[in-house]
Amino acid sequence: MDYFASGQFTYDWTSHHLKLWEELLRDKVDMATAVLEIGSFEGRSALFFLQFLPKSRITCVDTFQGSEEHVERGSKYESDMAEVERRFDRNLEPFGDRVDKRKGGSVAVLPALAAERRLYDVVYVDGDHSAASTYADARLGWDLLDNDGVMILDDYRWGTGLPAAKRPAAGIEAFLWQIAGEYELLHKDQQIVIRKIPISGTSVSPTKSFTIAGRDIGELAGGALSPPLVSFVVINWNYGRYVGETIDSIRRQDYPHFECIVINNGSTDDSAEVIARHIEGDPRFRVETLARNHGQLGAALWALDKVNGGFVTFVDADDVLFDNYASMHIQVHMALQRSVGFTSANVAEMDSTGKALTASYQQLNLNRPDAKRGLRGEQTVLRLPTVSPSQYRLLDASTATVPRWQIGWLWAPGTANMFRTSILRLLRLDDGGKPWMTSADGYFNTICHAVAGSALIDMPLSGYRMHSSNDFATGESVEGIRGGTRDYAIRSQQFTYEIVRFLVEQSDRFDWILGMEFWPVVDRVTRENADRLRDYFDNELAVEIFRRNAPQLRSVFGARGFSKEVMARFSGAQARSILRAGFGGRIPTRYLHKSLSRDFRAFLKRKRKR
Repeated sequence: MDYFASGQFTYDWTSHHLKLWEELLRDKVDMATAVLEIGSFEGRSALFFLQFLPKSRITCVDTFQGSEEHVERGSKYESDMAEVERRFDRNLEPFGDRVDKRKGGSVAVLPALAAERRLYDVVYVDGDHSAASTYADARLGWDLLDNDGVMILDDYRWGTGLPAAKRPAAGIEAFLWQIAGEYELLHKDQQIVIRKIPISGTSVSPTKSFTIAGRDIGELAGGALSPPLVSFVVINWNYGRYVGETIDSIRRQDYPHFECIVINNGSTDDSAEVIARHIEGDPRFRVETLARNHGQLGAALWALDKVNGGFVTFVDADDVLFDNYASMHIQVHMALQRSVGFTSANVAEMDSTGKALTASYQQLNLNRPDAKRGLRGEQTVLRLPTVSPSQYRLLDASTATVPRWQIGWLWAPGTANMFRTSILRLLRLDDGGKPWMTSADGYFNTICHAVAGSALIDMPLSGYRMHSSNDFATGESVEGIRGGTRDYAIRSQQFTYEIVRFLVEQSDRFDWILGMEFWPVVDRVTRENADRLRDYFDNELAVEIFRRNAPQLRSVFGARGFSKEVMARFSGAQARSILRAGFGGRIPTRYLHKSLSRDFRAFLKRKRKR
């Protein structure tokens, strides 16, 4: 068959590939095949695909400005690119709406196709010949290729006399190295042709969802070890307009081992009807109803008795999870160089209607002092089938473990966080029987990190919605502008005293659990740097917390330890009132003398500064 009889062309770089293409694509002749072509020029290859695959539709991506060899004066392939585009349009015109022409650079067009949720059965990469451009086209095109799809990479042996940076080969080889384990090689010569190996976790049994060094854990452990269960807890208060989308996003998770509790937290709108409609028929979901609003933290504490998973995410009822949210978080938890209290992934910020505002949250930063980048080797950890080798390597490059002594707010907000349930129960403020009108992450992130550290994943795995009812922020995060509202910041800071109160009241229990870390943890949950701790504790609320619990603190830490830690945080009359309470009304002379001496030295220091 002459595929090009009716066309107008100046060059033929295609015909010698047709026999190979016909052989490799024969099984798709009767299919409604979707084809993506990166680099179309005059349309020769597009004409082949449209005629050999009569039920196909093709997306043609080209700048129609030409590569270096097309625009360089005196080049063998110098071309009038405006005329090239006109020939392309004339050649493809008979195929009407089977052709979707996307004029523009591939690095802009291909992500836009991904945002449209496009998938293709065939991807042909024949764009710019530089190694970097070839790599980018292949990498972006791979994410658009469906399972079992075929990718054709052209010009592998082109330009052998040119520097490596100007030839496709280096870009193709880097791409193939990155996706090792994800493809089957069908042909290697002037063109590389590969097939995408299906990767799916939704149809595998609980004992066939994880591997170690390529071997199934069900076989290795005789069925005694299964993947972790993730518990999603959706806390909804009057978000009937959003909660349906939130539930649907959880249902779409590519990690099948989860349960979801939807808490209707004293809502007075149509939330109950929306929730019932969206969870209908799915046994993984159940509804719990609180007669009054317990606040997000109160509802989260209440839910800890109800969850069965070893990991839990508290989902804001106006946010959405990306399909790979659970699998990426769990893979990181399974592969970190040491276990942490929780993982926090980046978020894409969106407006009230779901339109994207940013692709990341400004506060999340991997380059922090003492943060340790990377994961363990992929052959040494529990591996999910839904996380491909290239995705694992991307996680490896995009994850950092932050040690517990790092101070401040380090994480993305709300839904972005997946906690170890055991740590949450260990640090549970109360049983959730009373309202706590504050955010769950404001408490759990702070105390879990202070005790067990955390890990950051610099990859958006959820959508964080900005709107007028968002208690934290109504606008996207922008460098140099405060993200949260003033009221939220004040309430959040005040709530740290409740965390201090909890630790001090439970000092007899936490002294055993934390040992020498108890007092550093108390200081970390304040979120204040060391030079600001005195100012933080110079507060009547802090004084009252220590004064009320002074007898217990003295009993747990002994007279010397109690006095040392009190004087490290308080001075003057405040310190002596706490010491007096701890010693039953009268401070022993040695500790009274130390307190007065410390105050005198502080006075002299201030005087010298003047």
